[in-house]
Amino acid sequence: MSNNLFSIVIPTRQRHDTLKYSIQSVLNQTYKEFELIVMDNFSSSETAEVVSSFGDERIKYYRAPERLSMSDNWEMGLSYATGKYVTILGDDDGLMPDGLELSLKLITEYDVQIVSWSRGTAYWWPNAIVPWHRNKLYVELSQGAVIYKSREQIKQFYKNYISYVQLPMLYNSFVYREIIEKIKSVHGRYFMSPIPDVYSGVVNAYFSESYLFGLRPISINGVSGHSTGTSSVYSSLDNKPFNDFLKDAKKDTSNFLHKSLIPSTNTCMHIADVQLRTKELFFPEDEELQFDILNTLKLIAINLNKDPGSYDNQVQELEQLAKKHGILISQINIPEKETNKKTSLQGLLRHTDESYILAINGNQAGMSNVAEAAKITQAVLPNLDCITVNCLKKEDAIALYNKLNLRETNLIIFPEWNYPEDSLGEDLMRVIKALATHPERKHITLLVDTSRVSNEDANLLISGVIINLLMSEKLEVSDELEISLTGQLNKLEWEYLLSQVQGRIVLQHEDKEAIAHLGAENLPLHALDR
Repeated sequence: MSNNLFSIVIPTRQRHDTLKYSIQSVLNQTYKEFELIVMDNFSSSETAEVVSSFGDERIKYYRAPERLSMSDNWEMGLSYATGKYVTILGDDDGLMPDGLELSLKLITEYDVQIVSWSRGTAYWWPNAIVPWHRNKLYVELSQGAVIYKSREQIKQFYKNYISYVQLPMLYNSFVYREIIEKIKSVHGRYFMSPIPDVYSGVVNAYFSESYLFGLRPISINGVSGHSTGTSSVYSSLDNKPFNDFLKDAKKDTSNFLHKSLIPSTNTCMHIADVQLRTKELFFPEDEELQFDILNTLKLIAINLNKDPGSYDNQVQELEQLAKKHGILISQINIPEKETNKKTSLQGLLRHTDESYILAINGNQAGMSNVAEAAKITQAVLPNLDCITVNCLKKEDAIALYNKLNLRETNLIIFPEWNYPEDSLGEDLMRVIKALATHPERKHITLLVDTSRVSNEDANLLISGVIINLLMSEKLEVSDELEISLTGQLNKLEWEYLLSQVQGRIVLQHEDKEAIAHLGAENLPLHALDR
């Protein structure tokens, strides 16, 4: 087993022209300790020649004994990876020069098992099938990062409220090996779909609690003339790459998609296929994760004008799918066909969500491949210290954990401190008595919210309650029960604390406003009488 923290797997198939620069982008890393797996899907000799030309011992080359489907080739490449964190890099994609350095920084500082990033930064190669994007670099300028709750994200994805690119795909994430192994243990392999990138985002989310998602790119989405996904989206321009993909998968459009759908090359249909099949494989009984056919139809409609040349055919397919499920076409807002000729854009572009993208003309910038695009991207973005994450750093989380004496079981109460002391004291007495006599008390910490009262005043009242228990109940409140006052915490500290809390004990006199303000209303409830 390797001691490398990072494994980068590049599955490739007859793309030695772009592979050379994808490998170069990996070797350009500022963090030097990694392994690079090149998984050759039975290509001609040029692929092996490109790999050997680098003469770098960190590169490990493997060749499939026959032409495999995309998922089978990805699975084989994944089997050779030995690092603690693994990613898949497309053979026309590029790794940012500081990509591993940034990943290490985020993993170390925020103690996460998945680091994921936006694929909004993209380089369209000079041979891309979309003329108005050729040799263009689009750099997403946002720098922030968030910690997503995996289950909430996957629920949003199944409603089609968020795109699959916001899920932690192996294609845009470094994923902790134990998560990969957990997924493999269910059916004996990791990839269980012919569309491995989208599928991996769903299963990684389902088998993890949370993941860090950043807008600052760690890899660049390369779009060359070989791109399977682009060939699917812009089928009227060139459908050969997608047809080659189907040929390798030994499928055609008539039997490629789930029986609930219809034969199609439409990308939205492929996403729906992943939603349906992955649910059947891993969570068929999960009522919160349901396929939504109406929202799928609406998603297809929204994307009708991405490729105006296939607009009419896509509308026919949309109507056919709606009819199959008994949905009136009047429920779907079908946009008019766009007739304006697409133009090449350049400079600072503003999105509807107030974010910005910088479009760079490769011909003017002296750029012709993804390795150069990665270097230019790093040059125009702020340094790594400018990235902000809405989460406590690992060291700060540990400090708060120790400060509040958190344990295996942490329960919280929100007293309404404005109530008379007698009434509030009775509430506190019932809670402390119940926990002080609980057989698992040495493993429990009772957290008392003091965000709207001083710790001194709260401590005075709690001390009085404990003295009353000692005198009137002859109950010994020993050191086995831990009682901690929260004090004044900032937003990130509260988010971390609530993630460590197993439940809220219901009081007669609760501070409802504090519960709502601090986001504690979704905690599991515990009543003393149970």
